[in-house]
Amino acid sequence: MSIRSPRHTAGLGRLPIGLALLAPVGSLPAQETTGVSLPAIEVTAARTERDAFEIPESVSLLDRPAIEREQPTNLGDLLEDLPNVAIGGGPRGQGQTVNIRGLSDERILFLIDGARQNFARGHSTRIFIEPDLLRQVEVLRGPASALWGSGAMGGVVALGTLDAADLLREDQTFGGRVRLGYQGASDQWLTNAGIYGVTADGRLDYLVDLAYRDAGDVRLGDGTDLTHSGFERVSGLAKGTWSPDGINSFGLSVMAFDQDGAIPSNPQTEATDDTLVDNSTRQQNLTLSYRHEDPDQTYLRPSALFYRNTTDIEERRRSDGRLDETRLETLGLDLRNSTNLGDPERIGHVLTYGLDYYQDQVDGERNGRPRDTYPDGETRVLGLYLQDEIRLARRWTLTPGLRWDSFRSQAEAAGLETNEDEAFSAKLGLDVAATDWLSFQASYNEAFRAPNATELFVSGTHFTCGRTCANLFVPNPDLKPEKAHNTEIGLRLREQDLFTTGDEGRFQVRAFRNDVTDFIDQIVNFTMRPVEGNSGSGGITGFRNVRDAKLEGFELEADYEARHWWAGIAYARTRGEDDRTGEPLASVQPDTWTLKAGLRFPAQGVRVGWTGRFVAAQNAVPEDGTPSDSYAIHDLWLTWKPADRLAGLSLELGVDNLLDEDYQPYLSSLKAPGRNIKAMVNYRF
Repeated sequence: MSIRSPRHTAGLGRLPIGLALLAPVGSLPAQETTGVSLPAIEVTAARTERDAFEIPESVSLLDRPAIEREQPTNLGDLLEDLPNVAIGGGPRGQGQTVNIRGLSDERILFLIDGARQNFARGHSTRIFIEPDLLRQVEVLRGPASALWGSGAMGGVVALGTLDAADLLREDQTFGGRVRLGYQGASDQWLTNAGIYGVTADGRLDYLVDLAYRDAGDVRLGDGTDLTHSGFERVSGLAKGTWSPDGINSFGLSVMAFDQDGAIPSNPQTEATDDTLVDNSTRQQNLTLSYRHEDPDQTYLRPSALFYRNTTDIEERRRSDGRLDETRLETLGLDLRNSTNLGDPERIGHVLTYGLDYYQDQVDGERNGRPRDTYPDGETRVLGLYLQDEIRLARRWTLTPGLRWDSFRSQAEAAGLETNEDEAFSAKLGLDVAATDWLSFQASYNEAFRAPNATELFVSGTHFTCGRTCANLFVPNPDLKPEKAHNTEIGLRLREQDLFTTGDEGRFQVRAFRNDVTDFIDQIVNFTMRPVEGNSGSGGITGFRNVRDAKLEGFELEADYEARHWWAGIAYARTRGEDDRTGEPLASVQPDTWTLKAGLRFPAQGVRVGWTGRFVAAQNAVPEDGTPSDSYAIHDLWLTWKPADRLAGLSLELGVDNLLDEDYQPYLSSLKAPGRNIKAMVNYRF
């Protein structure tokens, strides 16, 4: 989320003030100041500039102070406390996955500074990023294809990287930072340094930042170490924005991620001699942006974004030296304009419309030759979208939207058909402000996910079962896209000065039902008899549209903030079943309570907080599924930002899993980390 500040008019106005007034409990720590009146804000995941409290969709927000307090190693560390968001895959960052409202990782859209992140590979994380380079995290729960096209069935995770304005102090034009951190559970060290600034005329801002991590094996809650979970990582970010006239701004951002380590070929499992590989992961993100913001112009507020993302993974198996190389390159373009029509206090329209285009190029090699299990292919997608925020009088806002997408996937191997199709996605949202402190929301959203090249064209050997036995992948270029239809209702309350001046209470509850059709599943047919696709023994594996599903649930959140303390509570519940059989869906996470409380001492610059996450047992599993036990995790944290002579210095202390709980999260074959004592010293000059 971006808040525009009058302090820097040259594209620098992003200040993390007062976000806690809008965000759900569990999203943000309490801020030093309460009762702040917020201007219009841009919620990236919703492509709109509005008070986040009025958006019909369910959005959680994390600002820079919350990220610093968490001292995250991977993105999952930031998301795991958000309502109806779960992290799977185990402690290794290369294998972590995100689940939103019962829909798994491949059905969630990831964005970095508005650019799509389309990397997908079995048992692997979708996104590689150094969280210390982030200034914000947004999570939009529920389908969002009417705005974002393919992939946004479970929701959108939008990440924003640091700008100079996020680090510059008031009236400062140049600065730098040095950070040193340590985490005990993995004997991990973080070293970070950066410089940033803005020219005297305010027309150019810039930032260069580098981070280095060195981690050993993770200690688990049972006292053992997860072997081969250590890594070495170097990450960097260089970006700048130039605004020659305060109206037109041009941006350039380059980000790199470079990590090495010895891990299992499936990082979600225990390491064995046969599966251990030397993994080298490289990701580069390049974005070029343009934005026109003239306060006197209501019809023309265009923006453009061009991006190029590349992910390269090399894995050399230690047992026999086999080398697998995986590469995905995404080229994308997003053109958008916003037009404001009418009187926003009575009847008015804010039209947001644009064009998306992106192209994915997939390449896989094994010992220098094409790899059938990660086939070479290309996907092209073109989308056109329109959203109209209709203000009906002062308290009613109706938001319809429509998008059309055309997509085409083609394998480079001969003999495979091209998969092409088109899809329409619609949305309709309603916000009714019954009073200044109470509002009601209702929404309907559609989404789809086009099958990726791996699902369409995979072939080769899945696994061997003897000297003359092998299970073979069979391609299916006729796969249909998955589709989702989500209905949601909710209410929000927000009242300032409830008991004392400057305090605030907030409450919101949302209920949803998401009907998903044409689920794409991997079907393994193991048999010792010949079948179509395998004339020998071992059977076949392929991807099929096999079932429809229903997901429903709700989220309840409440919190209270006073000058010297805050407290909050959240509860999330999702239920899902196969429409055909009535059997529970394996991907649905257990019910979770999240409690938070803390104290702030403004005169001393100290804040201290506690978070408790209470996860119920999951017994609603398919017949061949594995239930999970309940568990409770307690985290503590303290931050100190002294003033006067020590201004610029800050200290963050924390303890994750304070009681050293020995637990295994649902749908994870690995146990979770044990007690993790962590510290970070930061100096900004």
